[in-house]
Amino acid sequence: MKKTNKAPFFNKAAIYFDYFFTFFRYKSSGLFDQKFVILKTMKHFLLFCLLFTISAGARVSIEFDKDRIEAGAPFELRMIVPIQELAEQRETPRLMMRDGFVFRALDSMDTRTADFFGHGIRIRKYIFKLTAPKKVGSFSVGPLSWKVNDKEYELADRIPIEIKKSFNEGALSLSLTPNKKSVYEGEQFSLLLSMRTYEHFEGNVAFTGTELGNDFIAHRSDLKDLKFQPVPGSRTDMESSARFAWLAPMKSGVLTIPPIQVKYTKRGAPKVVEKNHSFGGFSSTFKSISQESVEAEAQSAPITLKVLSLPASLRPVDFTGMVGNYSFEAAFDKSELSIGEALTLNITIKGDGKPGTITDPKLPDFSDFRSVPPENTTSKTIRSGKVITTKTTKIFLYPKKRGTFVIPEITYNWFNPSKKAYETASQGPWEIQVEKGSEEDIATTTVPVPVTVQKQEIETLGQDIRFIHPLNHISSKAHAFYKTIPFWVLLFTPIPLYLLLAAFIRSHRKHISNGALMRKSKAQKNLKQQLQSAKTAMQKNDPRAFYASLEKSLIGFLSDLTNLEFQGMTREQMKETLQKQNLPETQIQQIDSLLEKCSSARFAPLSSISMEVNQEVLKQVEKLCSALEVLK
Repeated sequence: MKKTNKAPFFNKAAIYFDYFFTFFRYKSSGLFDQKFVILKTMKHFLLFCLLFTISAGARVSIEFDKDRIEAGAPFELRMIVPIQELAEQRETPRLMMRDGFVFRALDSMDTRTADFFGHGIRIRKYIFKLTAPKKVGSFSVGPLSWKVNDKEYELADRIPIEIKKSFNEGALSLSLTPNKKSVYEGEQFSLLLSMRTYEHFEGNVAFTGTELGNDFIAHRSDLKDLKFQPVPGSRTDMESSARFAWLAPMKSGVLTIPPIQVKYTKRGAPKVVEKNHSFGGFSSTFKSISQESVEAEAQSAPITLKVLSLPASLRPVDFTGMVGNYSFEAAFDKSELSIGEALTLNITIKGDGKPGTITDPKLPDFSDFRSVPPENTTSKTIRSGKVITTKTTKIFLYPKKRGTFVIPEITYNWFNPSKKAYETASQGPWEIQVEKGSEEDIATTTVPVPVTVQKQEIETLGQDIRFIHPLNHISSKAHAFYKTIPFWVLLFTPIPLYLLLAAFIRSHRKHISNGALMRKSKAQKNLKQQLQSAKTAMQKNDPRAFYASLEKSLIGFLSDLTNLEFQGMTREQMKETLQKQNLPETQIQQIDSLLEKCSSARFAPLSSISMEVNQEVLKQVEKLCSALEVLK
């Protein structure tokens, strides 16, 4: 603030004092903080101190129309001047905009303010109607200047304003950022997850949608490094970032990574709650501000990624499809062995391409060896911000004959995106020497099978083996059972039984899944239960309960047969509905007549209804329900 003369109208100390209070109030914890009551008390005390200085000189003060200024919302900045100190020659005050604030209008009004002793002074308020920027944080407007008596006075160089997020807006924002804007098909890249929370955020973050599409091979992070830290320059906002996933595109072109969604809990917008209290015969009403916790959802923006196809020039004929930086190793565990021993080929491939995926190399011809299915082990580790995939393969080979064998070299190739070129690594060739072992050559020697086996030879194999007796008692002329008719009958009988059982189960499932059909099947059972209740009421000489049960049984039976709800319909509505069901007009009239009798009898005097009449009405209902069976 700058002063160009010593007039008491621009008392510099008073302006700074009131301006400090305005700044302190907006740097505090907000409208609904527990310190707000203390700050309001301090405000009245400071106002008293300011008014007490009027005798030494008037002052200009600055205030806002609200204690919380939200992003993108309108608000008012007010400059207060005692009217008795207004100069006759003055111009309109000017406030310069900065940091995204928008000036809408300037207005003024005259009012009166009270001091501590109940007296008041007349003041003029110059009201600057502004719109806050759409961003949150600490901003400022100014300078605020005023030309009085042909002299320019700068009342404030800058006025700081704390912009906060609206309670109606989200309390959590998140975004995904790829570490590369353009990648090759099959090349690995990572997604950085950034999250920022605002002052009305309460917690309970849960990821509800983390699908990354079908165009990528993905390795998701466990997000153990996702820790929130205070945002520099903000007292309430927190932020955190960590790698969310590593991906490799499966095809070229322009691909889209869909947004991810999270749910969380935030503090809702403040609501005015009016409460009534009574004590000692006196009642009072007061209003309070309350904020409830509400569930909210946030999602990131979709990401569009350009995926380049691999160059066709100089591409190896047997290209493996791997894209990245790889290493390849292959070696035999020995170079000399005997017939019957195993020769092991160990292959290790490591690279930062498709996470968790490595193709096998093309192997040479091992026709001189017998082999068993190989053992494959694949593992993934995070190193230097990348997913390193390692695949180890063990191939076991058994030589068929003696001799010297030359196994040609094994090659492995990949595309290196950093060099934009194809690379090839090779191992071998190897020379393997196979010698005759202590046993006969497995490939050329046939082991003779003994015609008879002695008991002593079997016992040498173990104490649990018993001597096998010859089966001389079995006749060679006996017929095999599988050649008989009963065998084939027993063999094929389960097939039709299975088909019948499957048809029954299918029919039963279809039956129970059809709600209308199930309801119709239970119509007769429900009718008998209601009619039994009516008969019980008739025996107890309770006409009202009797006719109520009859009416309920008839309406319930119609509802079960048609799968429609007649309960609550008027009789005219029931007639129209039954006509749409193609019910004969005579039966519709009978139904209406019986319902009319039931309704009238329920409110008639008990002495006017005889037992014979009740029995006759019961027979009519039973006869009508039997005739209505055609609706099934």
